[in-house]
Amino acid sequence: MKQILFLLSFLLAATAGHAQQRDSVTISGQVTDYDGRPIDSCSVMWQDPSFSDVLTVLTNREGRYTARIPKGRYQSMAAIRLDTYPHTAAKNFPEADQRLEFWAWNFIADRDTTLDIRYHRMEVYGLHAFQIAGGVPTYQLFVRPMSLTRFLQWMKQGKEAVHGQDLSQIQQQVASEEAEAIITAPPACQLKATVWLDGEEVPVLMVQEIKEYYSADEYGNAYLLTVDRPKHTTTLPYRIFKVELEDLKNGDRGEGLYHMEKENYVRKENY
Repeated sequence: MKQILFLLSFLLAATAGHAQQRDSVTISGQVTDYDGRPIDSCSVMWQDPSFSDVLTVLTNREGRYTARIPKGRYQSMAAIRLDTYPHTAAKNFPEADQRLEFWAWNFIADRDTTLDIRYHRMEVYGLHAFQIAGGVPTYQLFVRPMSLTRFLQWMKQGKEAVHGQDLSQIQQQVASEEAEAIITAPPACQLKATVWLDGEEVPVLMVQEIKEYYSADEYGNAYLLTVDRPKHTTTLPYRIFKVELEDLKNGDRGEGLYHMEKENYVRKENY
C-alpha cells in the first residue's frame, strides 16, 4: 500500500512539474553597458499594467541572468541596477555614474529566449508600434526618450519629479494653454534614432517631435518615428522592434524593445 501511495505521489508531482514546464518559459541573457562591461546586481523584472513586479531576478558578476516566467504577455520588462538609479542612489553617489533603465514593452513570453540587454543614460520609454489603416505601408513608433543628463539639469532648477506613480485611474483634463514644458528629451536635431525590425536594420524615414501631455498643466517632448518595412520575414507570430536612441549633445544612449502581434485578417482567397 505504501508503495502504491508513493508511486501515486511521484506521478502527481511529475505531472505537475511537466505542466509547469509547459506553461512557463526561460528568458536568459547578459546585461552590459555600451562598452561591453557586465552590470552585476542588476534587477531584471517583468511587470503588469500597474508596474507591479510579477517576477524579478538579479544578474551575477558576469551580468548574466536566467528567469523562468509564466507564459503570456507582459506590459513591460525592465532592467535596472538600483544603487545607480537617480531616485534610489545614495545622495553622494556621483552623477556621472548614475544610469536610467532598459525597457521592453508588450513583452510576449511564448518560448525560451536569449535576450542580451544594454543600457546607459537614456530611457526609451513608452515605446509603441502601430500601422495606420489606409496609410502607406510603413510602421509608426511612438517613443518618449529621457536623457539623464537633461533630467538632472531640469532637477537642478528646483523641480520635483513624481516617480513610480500608478496612472491607470487618473482622469485626464483638457490641456491648458499655459502648460509647463518638461523637456528631458533632446530636440530632433540632436537625436539619433536607429531601428531594427526582426533583427534587420530598417530606414528611419521621418522623425517628428510631438508634445505628450502628462497632465493638463505639464507636457514633455516625445517622438513619432516612421520606419520602413524589413526586406525579410520571420516565422514568429509577432514582430520585434528594437530602437536605439542617442543624445548627440551629451552622449546619453539607450535602447528598448516592443513586441507587436502580426496582423491576421480574413482575406478574399479564404472564400
